[in-house]
Amino acid sequence: MKTRGTSNFNLAARGLANRRAAALLGLSLLGAAFTAQAGGWQWYEREAKPADDEMPPQAAAPAGALQKLQLLQQSLKERLADAILYPSTENFVKFFQMQNYFTQQAGLFERSAQRAFLAHPELDYNLKHSHYNGTVKSQLAADFAAQREAIGKMAQQYYRGAEPIDGQLVSVVKGFRDSYGLSVVPVTIDGVVNPAMPESRRDAGQSQRLGISHFPALVLVDPRSGAVKPLAYGFISQDDLAKQFLNVFTDFKPNY
Repeated sequence: MKTRGTSNFNLAARGLANRRAAALLGLSLLGAAFTAQAGGWQWYEREAKPADDEMPPQAAAPAGALQKLQLLQQSLKERLADAILYPSTENFVKFFQMQNYFTQQAGLFERSAQRAFLAHPELDYNLKHSHYNGTVKSQLAADFAAQREAIGKMAQQYYRGAEPIDGQLVSVVKGFRDSYGLSVVPVTIDGVVNPAMPESRRDAGQSQRLGISHFPALVLVDPRSGAVKPLAYGFISQDDLAKQFLNVFTDFKPNY
């Protein structure tokens, strides 16, 4: 009985030792995988910064550029996290080196953009809309001239005399008319005439024929062709009304 007990104890001890060995082997494999992954990060970092004379021609636009950029960005975040959570000279240097790499690439990108604008001036936004403060007055003058040119057609205003908002718009339109010499035909929908525009006409079915169902409303009328275009619904300021004239006149052509 003593021999059998000793034998069982030895077998149990060997089984435990085998399980420990397996566990240690698993940890070793996990550590090797992690090390290999870390080596992969370092490989990407090294490959992302070749010297100019080492860069092959076809590598100017690599197939995996997006994936490589994402890996580099993730690596930068991890180095920053290490430098913050585990402050040390080594961790800060690792982070700062990679940050300098991104700064360098941004500078190279800016240089390539400058060269591109010289080679393709049609892409340069500054030709149409200068970003220099000294040209603001000239740019505004050009915008105002374009707006004034567009404000040349007759406008009709449909309003409800008993509505306060409509009354405010009547005042805006009156001031706009006086400033630009615009011909305006005001039409009251509910029969109440606003004192600011005593020449207002009473609606005799015009709004229904034009399909106007929301008020107050401003529409443009071409006196020659009789063509009608909606200009604005609801209250609008004089400045915005001038811009809206230009938008409708150019059929909302982008100004950028």
